[in-house]
Amino acid sequence: MITFGKRKDLFVLASGVGLALAMPGFPLGLLVFVGLVPLFFALDGKHGFLPGYLAGIVFFGLDLRWGGTLLQFSPLALPGMIVLVVYLAVYLGAFSWATRRARRWYGEGWTFLVVAPALYAGLEILRATGPLGTAFSDLYLGLYRFPFLIQWASVIGPWGITAAIVFVNGAIYLGVRQRRWRFIVAAAGMIGFLAAGSLLPVPSGGTPVKVAIVASAVPQKEKLDERNLLPLLQMYMTHGQRAAASHPGLIVFPESVLPGYILREPALQARFASLARDAGCPILFGTGDLRAGKIYNSVVLMSPQGKVVGEYDMVHPVPFGEYIPGRELLDRVGLGRLAASFLPVDLSRGTKFSPLDGIGTPICFESTFSTPARMFVRNGADLLVTVTNDAWFAGSSELAAHFAFAVFRAVENRRYFVQAANGGFSGVVDPHGRITAVHVGDGVIVTEVHWERVRSPYTTCGERPLYACFGVIGLILLWRLAWNRRGGS
Repeated sequence: MITFGKRKDLFVLASGVGLALAMPGFPLGLLVFVGLVPLFFALDGKHGFLPGYLAGIVFFGLDLRWGGTLLQFSPLALPGMIVLVVYLAVYLGAFSWATRRARRWYGEGWTFLVVAPALYAGLEILRATGPLGTAFSDLYLGLYRFPFLIQWASVIGPWGITAAIVFVNGAIYLGVRQRRWRFIVAAAGMIGFLAAGSLLPVPSGGTPVKVAIVASAVPQKEKLDERNLLPLLQMYMTHGQRAAASHPGLIVFPESVLPGYILREPALQARFASLARDAGCPILFGTGDLRAGKIYNSVVLMSPQGKVVGEYDMVHPVPFGEYIPGRELLDRVGLGRLAASFLPVDLSRGTKFSPLDGIGTPICFESTFSTPARMFVRNGADLLVTVTNDAWFAGSSELAAHFAFAVFRAVENRRYFVQAANGGFSGVVDPHGRITAVHVGDGVIVTEVHWERVRSPYTTCGERPLYACFGVIGLILLWRLAWNRRGGS
């Protein structure tokens, strides 16, 4: 058994717990500026990967505790969450291993103020990439309650905010370890730089529109039961009529509101069409859709005349929740029945992030990634609306974590962001990242949003400026490494 002393064990534990307490679900977001400091002290010994890996087990295990709510649906949820935590901890282990090696090559200053910020941000980008990607537990989420500190996300994206957070951690570590105030001043300077982002221009003067958000709190088991279709239809129509009474310019319902294919059942579609005509405004709702033998998770826009004017199909479904990655391979190795017992049929993917009459509609899980919202805006969206069903995780910290992403999507693209949820947070975030309305549970939220047209630098360029910084840092580090190996001559 590998050990590295009680003191270092406490450092590892403190780092994992501190980072978890900084995430949505706890009111301690500013801990994100010091959460990595104990881990950096733990790297003073001979071990590199292990301290970070164990800190990752604690961090991800605590932060993703909401995965336990899935046990009521499948006993496989527990081993699945254990595998997920073990896998995600590898990223923090890789970070600590690379940071320790970099200190040997470049010294402490360069390592903790340059290498570590770029490395951690790069690993978060990597962790969010591919079919198994996830952005939950990204460090930048710790600042969602502090919009004045995240305005640079409109220029450098969310992972640029993560890099700044790691810089602060590194500077505080150096200040404490070397007892030099200049590093503490550097940490304060970076926080000041983040705060100065509040001076960035924010588009204003967009077209105002009143939006009515239908929020619901239907337990997931009831929602999945086809026998509840008519009672659920009546409940949503009642909410819709309440929303219509406020004379809105748009009514938004949550994801997959009914256990049926609304567009394939004329009686169901007629009810929503009638509501749109009575309200005299467009309505947006989520539904499953069956086309050519394939099932899609879709968002539908109906005109005030009750006509379907657009439909968006989810491009990035939830792995193991809406499709099984590598199902064909599992079939070949004899594990097809096991996969089918967990999820019988995969959802089919959409092909493009196409706005619906100027509305970008990332569905549920898609709002946790920066790319879908950014691509919607690049393709012409003036307003971002997410429909979601968070009843799978009812009463857990996942609800706050999911809504925290809305804050960043709004800032990144300088768009109003509307979220309509079943079993989660429904609300509105303005282009500054300020939560202007929020509600958990059953009800109707009526508030004003604006249709904005100006694109942010991040919408236009994405991660390219950040990648350019990574490239410059890489070239400098290679030059320094070569210089040091030549003895500096």
